[in-house]
Amino acid sequence: MLNLRVLLTALAAWLLPAIPAHAFMWPLEPSDSVQPLGNNWGEYQNYSSRRSGGYFHNGIDIITPSRHNAAVVAVAHGWVKGWGTISADLHWRLAISDSSMGFTGRAPGWLYAHIDPDRPHSLVGDEVYPGDTIGFLVYWTVSGFDHIHFARISDTGATWNRFPDYTWWFIENPLLTLDPSGDLLAPVFEEARPGREFAFCVNNTSSYLEAESLYGPVDIIARVYDKTGYTTGSDTWDKLAPYRIGYMIRRADGQVVVPWTRSFEFSNVIDHANVYVVYQWDNTCKSYGDYGRRVYYFVVTNTDGDSLIESSDAAQSWDTEAVQDADYWVLVRASDHVGNTTTDSMLVHTANGITGIGQRHPLALTGPISLWPNPGPGPTQVSLGLGRQADVRLRVLDVCGRRVAAQDRRMEAGRQRLSLAGLRPGVYLVELRVDNEETYSAKLVKTR
Repeated sequence: MLNLRVLLTALAAWLLPAIPAHAFMWPLEPSDSVQPLGNNWGEYQNYSSRRSGGYFHNGIDIITPSRHNAAVVAVAHGWVKGWGTISADLHWRLAISDSSMGFTGRAPGWLYAHIDPDRPHSLVGDEVYPGDTIGFLVYWTVSGFDHIHFARISDTGATWNRFPDYTWWFIENPLLTLDPSGDLLAPVFEEARPGREFAFCVNNTSSYLEAESLYGPVDIIARVYDKTGYTTGSDTWDKLAPYRIGYMIRRADGQVVVPWTRSFEFSNVIDHANVYVVYQWDNTCKSYGDYGRRVYYFVVTNTDGDSLIESSDAAQSWDTEAVQDADYWVLVRASDHVGNTTTDSMLVHTANGITGIGQRHPLALTGPISLWPNPGPGPTQVSLGLGRQADVRLRVLDVCGRRVAAQDRRMEAGRQRLSLAGLRPGVYLVELRVDNEETYSAKLVKTR
């Protein structure tokens, strides 16, 4: 069965924790308890001194600070389709598919990495059940913290035993499915520059601007980390990347010029080629993710508002030339996967020599967006109300984050409808963006 969290509307998603469609035990004993994390899904990693060495962490690292060779248990029923190493004795791993050995199409499964090859462990072809011991953690000589790298993956074939060049996709943040999923602490903002909550630079450059005189297309950079409250014993290792970040900009008189916009959400597929779309790495704001330092600088304006992190997002920015010269509040908020949220703000001033710009157009959406039938068969009707003419951008994503349908239309004011036909039975994420300002997302279930 595919593991999916309930996808709420964009506003509700900020106010409520992510809710998994199915909950799984933790892969280390005691499997019914929250355990310390040393790395999060989507967290910045770089163990070299070069920018080219950066990548997204594509799993969660569960740490055993006071135990060595802890037992690893299966979190779900499945079949072992992969056992091998990508690099010597520390990196042996099990890939366990949700589907039987006879199924050769693409199927989801679980990755359990850093298994001790010299202790008893499961083998390719074994059928396992929740709670079965499938191996033991190898002693991690690099840091002294044994850990399991745990990930939700998918692959094709009767076996997934392609080592060291595995072919699986990393499809979902596994932290969203673990039960219990406790997180006691909200994310923490640190000064991005001395005495400054955020940093500002010319779009896609390392040319930094003073907050009192912003001009042109501007990238906004925030320094944030998260902790769960379940310590690894190391303050450095406890610092994780937040689950979700967004931003808003309003004039000092209260007029909103950029409504709350999702910057990043580490929920589904991530592509290492886009790591610097998310994280800033230069001499002023340098992200770190190694054994000794955890510092995360997020370029919160690199987004088109949807949940996919794409290379094209880097072109996005706050266009300060679209507003009159004035004082503005920049607000950034960060949340963990259970909904603990922190918001930070900073007063800035734009200086483009622009005065007298009138009020911007009112927001286009005038009522709720509905999908019908949902769940249900046949074509889906997407209904929305527009208060004015607007550009509507529709995207439909499958459970692996792949785009399966898209529509872009200029639509008139009034109640409007879009039709989605040809979708196969399954679960999808429908995302709408109206005039690059307002975003909406919802789960769609097609039954036949």
